[in-house]
Amino acid sequence: MKYNYSGKTDIGLEREINQDNFGMVDLDWGSIFILLDGFGHKDGVKFASHYAVDTFIKNFSKGEPKDIKEFLDISFEEINEYIYFKKVSKYDNAMMGCTIVVVLLSGEKAHVVHIGDSLAYFVRDDHIQKLTKDHSYVQLLIDKGDLTPEKAMFHGKRHVLRKCLGSRMKAKPDYLNMTIMSKDIFLLCCDGVWGFASKQQIKKTLLNNAPSEAPVKLIDLVKDNAGSDNITAQVINFT
Repeated sequence: MKYNYSGKTDIGLEREINQDNFGMVDLDWGSIFILLDGFGHKDGVKFASHYAVDTFIKNFSKGEPKDIKEFLDISFEEINEYIYFKKVSKYDNAMMGCTIVVVLLSGEKAHVVHIGDSLAYFVRDDHIQKLTKDHSYVQLLIDKGDLTPEKAMFHGKRHVLRKCLGSRMKAKPDYLNMTIMSKDIFLLCCDGVWGFASKQQIKKTLLNNAPSEAPVKLIDLVKDNAGSDNITAQVINFT
């Protein structure tokens, strides 16, 4: 399936450094897109964010995976273990880690995998759908029926994570796959996007702009909404 792609990151309105990162590679057997949001130790998170993207691209570039889910699971755990090793051995056990979302394209299938609250949106026709469920404290409250999604956007603990990369626990990412159709749109983004723009605002931006312009327009939208976090988005538009 052919596609048009664009990715963009911005430091945002209030941060001193950009802790986000993203990357992609397009090869004969498929494509992979990686987006992550780092947190914690300034030098440690810089290492973690670059290591995660580089590792996925390196592993994918070795050859076509025989089992895509297994490939994704192994890559996630490799990254998780090494970030944790560096956290303990080099950065004095400082708080550091990252959330991550990955889309792997193979034929007419999209394989979506994530940990944390970096997420994937999917637009088909005039409908937008969130493909991932956040590994966060407020999502746990939503699942229990103790909090509505609308109130969760303003909850004081909405950035508290239950899972991330860089933990002593096994990575165990969530995984799904789906069939792609012409004119489908995928958006990978960090909480610096979805935390400051509604689903309807995001959908309108994706539908009304070419893929090459959509990430820039999303960044502009978030800044107009007083977005205080780093802002990163990848848009994949299937032709």
